[in-house]
Amino acid sequence: MVDPETDIERRIVAHPRWKAGVAWGEPRPGHPEGRVEAHVGEVLANVEKLNLDPTERMKLRLIALVHDSFKNEVDYSQPKSGANHHAMMSRKFAENFTSDDDVLDLIELHDEAYNSWGIGSRRGDWGKAQARAARLIDRLGDRIDLYLAFYRADNAAGDKRQEPLEWFEKLADDRKHNRE
Repeated sequence: MVDPETDIERRIVAHPRWKAGVAWGEPRPGHPEGRVEAHVGEVLANVEKLNLDPTERMKLRLIALVHDSFKNEVDYSQPKSGANHHAMMSRKFAENFTSDDDVLDLIELHDEAYNSWGIGSRRGDWGKAQARAARLIDRLGDRIDLYLAFYRADNAAGDKRQEPLEWFEKLADDRKHNRE
């Protein structure tokens, strides 16, 4: 499913931890494809549909390869946060292959917009949700477009809801216009 294009990609997909991680998964809400490898393949295909320059494309491919690859290592008996969150595990793994802050930060933060929306959707606390999303947007700074490109590619895989993406895109656009 994954056809590596660069030396870094080949080293990642050859790594035993990555192989074990992408072999994990059963069909579940948002991920009817089951195994992480199938999801990664879908995200990579979606990246190809975006109109990206070669540098952005390369970054998004690295993010796609690693972003969900360590869900198998999460201790589900503990809170899924900090060092016990798949995104942080993925970032730490990626640090062995790249020092690119864009790639590393987006791997770490790839679910943060969705998690922000979840505070509003599940708890009804839209003020807290918007504040969390605003912190993310501020942290991303001029990388917001790269983040949104990945979010779109990731969100178009499986059967994910569109509302979280649309909500975050609107917030990001509003913050951008308020700064101008």
